[in-house]
Amino acid sequence: MKAAIFYHKRTGEPVQIIARAQTKPTFQEVICYQELTMPYDHFVMEKTQFFSEFVKNFEELPLVGRRQIGKRDDLPDKRPLISKGEIRSQEEREETSQEESDPRIRKLLAFFDADTYKEKIRLMEEMKEDLDEFMLNNIAVSLDLSIEDGVDGFGFIMSELRIRSRYESDRGERL
Repeated sequence: MKAAIFYHKRTGEPVQIIARAQTKPTFQEVICYQELTMPYDHFVMEKTQFFSEFVKNFEELPLVGRRQIGKRDDLPDKRPLISKGEIRSQEEREETSQEESDPRIRKLLAFFDADTYKEKIRLMEEMKEDLDEFMLNNIAVSLDLSIEDGVDGFGFIMSELRIRSRYESDRGERL
């Protein structure tokens, strides 16, 4: 017999049916089941009583002791706003507009969007004065690199970009 998981209607605790059986001499139908929480005890219960106390789907459990939480007026409205297929909250839109106005972030995004390693080298040289540890780490991650402590991040990334640019070709994709 395949074990099926049932949930207690009051506690929500899961159990599994081990066997269906009959008692002697009355031939009363019973269910042998095991709790699926510690200490994993085994029990026998009359069939109709078992199905009155347990349900097969967790979604069928009654919402006992649960109450609906009302909207508080002192909290900001966190509903997502939809624009051009994107769902963003007000906070995300404010953060994005602040980031996009920062010229360092715009240069970093241009680096991420660059199609060739030669273009990435040119952008790195333009950003050299503006780069901080955070930006260098993000650039390294975008190139699948890891900057170790005590290593010049800019020099390490530039040398990797130069190596990669040597093997870059404009022949197009080959299948």
